[in-house]
Amino acid sequence: MLIRVLTAASLLLILWVLLSGHMDILLLGLGLGSCLFTAWLAHRLALPDPAFNTLKFSLDLPRFLPWFFLEVFRSNLDVSWRILHPKLPISPNLSTISTKSLSDVAKTTYANCITLTPGTYTLNTGTDTIEVHSLTKETAENLRHGKMKKRIAALRGSGKTS
Repeated sequence: MLIRVLTAASLLLILWVLLSGHMDILLLGLGLGSCLFTAWLAHRLALPDPAFNTLKFSLDLPRFLPWFFLEVFRSNLDVSWRILHPKLPISPNLSTISTKSLSDVAKTTYANCITLTPGTYTLNTGTDTIEVHSLTKETAENLRHGKMKKRIAALRGSGKTS
């Protein structure tokens, strides 16, 4: 437990220093205290499964994030084009996406990624489904094809998706 908290606090402190650039003793001390408290709190609120491997998930993210950021950029351009188009070519759509083969963490990640992508929003999550509102039918079809779901399943080694 202590090693996990210290490892998480160290990673948070490194990230904090890189993002803030502050090297004053007072600020470093306050940052260290904040990172230790945050890591301890995260440990206390963690999933009850002791086999939850956050390090593997973290190491697989660098392969996923560039693809996801590119998808967000493409969606931004698509939504901007649709809003600026004189005929406003949108067709709002509600769809249900199956998440049977995903773990709980992968389902949460999938739902969050859908919400972060412009033109889509996760409305509700069930045990094996995610209800999604999308700006167009094409976007809903892309979600049904499951490209994002397959990439998220690969993050955790969740196996094949259906």
